[in-house]
Amino acid sequence: MNARWIILAASLALLGPSKLGAQEREVAEPREVQEPREVREVEVHETEIRETETREAGAETGHEAREADIGWQSDAIRDEGADRDEIGNPVRQGEVIAFALPVEAERRLIASGFRVIRRTALASLGEEVVRLGIPRGRRLADALREVRAAAPGAVTDFDHYYGLGLASRARPKRDKSGRPSAQAPAPRSVSVGMIDTAVAAHPALGSARVVSWKPGEAPKAVTQHGTAVASLMAGRGAATIYSANIFRGPPAHPFTSIDILAEAMEWMMGQGAPVINMSIAGPPNALLEKLVAIAAARGRTIVAAAGNGGPAASPVYPAALPGVVAVTAVDPAMRVYRYANHGRYIAVAAQGVDVIAARAEGGYARFTGTSFAAPLIAAKLAGCRAAGASGAACTDQLYKSARDLGTPGYDDTYGHGYIQ
Repeated sequence: MNARWIILAASLALLGPSKLGAQEREVAEPREVQEPREVREVEVHETEIRETETREAGAETGHEAREADIGWQSDAIRDEGADRDEIGNPVRQGEVIAFALPVEAERRLIASGFRVIRRTALASLGEEVVRLGIPRGRRLADALREVRAAAPGAVTDFDHYYGLGLASRARPKRDKSGRPSAQAPAPRSVSVGMIDTAVAAHPALGSARVVSWKPGEAPKAVTQHGTAVASLMAGRGAATIYSANIFRGPPAHPFTSIDILAEAMEWMMGQGAPVINMSIAGPPNALLEKLVAIAAARGRTIVAAAGNGGPAASPVYPAALPGVVAVTAVDPAMRVYRYANHGRYIAVAAQGVDVIAARAEGGYARFTGTSFAAPLIAAKLAGCRAAGASGAACTDQLYKSARDLGTPGYDDTYGHGYIQ
């Protein structure tokens, strides 16, 4: 038995059978986070590995990404009784999710034993997201197939969980050398959206106006990741930042689910920000794909972290979806971050190793991960959009201006190349 399965088995054993058998329940909004708990041994091991994060990319494997991500998955299982889909991704137990479910199809499903757990109207899209509880004794995969057969025109899938683990793998290292170089004041027309954790007040935000999604404003919301990301966008010229905190759970391993992400996406599209930065990374999901497609059809550009699972890791989403600008990370020597994902979905590269950004607790730290490269690209595209160019024109200009790295031309490590 390899180390990954030993760690996973030990984590699940600690959760106890009663939590794994928990009944489904409603989580209408992101909940207050819990107090930090003692760091697991697997995190200590990962910290030792991260000290070498600026070394040349190595031959990482997919199971290492699983080990790095085990914390938030275990918390989702413990806190909400999460199940897993057929390939092991965590999902809400006993539920499937449907978008644009016809009334008649819903009635037939209810008659066959399904029940509506929660119905959420996405006003600006003119549709609803429905969380359906499956009949007792029915296998989750079988229930999903039944829903798809009853409503072939609807968008249906498992209600997947997502975390920050694959988008932001390395812990920040406090930096006492001072704040980043000041940027020129941005025109008030430059606006950008971010779907992330909450954002704490910080001098690094300068005069940027942060507009928050109300359901995500929990009193003790997780703020570390989102504050760093927002400070990077403000430093690159974002004057208005629309912030949607979608995460709940403990500060060390926050997680979210696709139903909450759908609500945040609907709000974000209503704010008018032409560029939306998403630092989350996780499994493919039909509803996520639909929402990204709707955003693109409405003229929005989605920028996403390429993921930190290593060169051999599977693609992560939303970065790997069509039309999304997937950003990988490089260090100051222009070497790809050793834990960065590779793949044909990589669009461009930006600085993402030892990037100085705001600490939620005050001061600054050096952050590493593809999710700290993505906001630099989001802010650049937002500036282009503010000048009046279309999303397609700005993306094309971005790719043409990239400095080629690695294999001549486009490649699956650096994409089109490095963006200053």
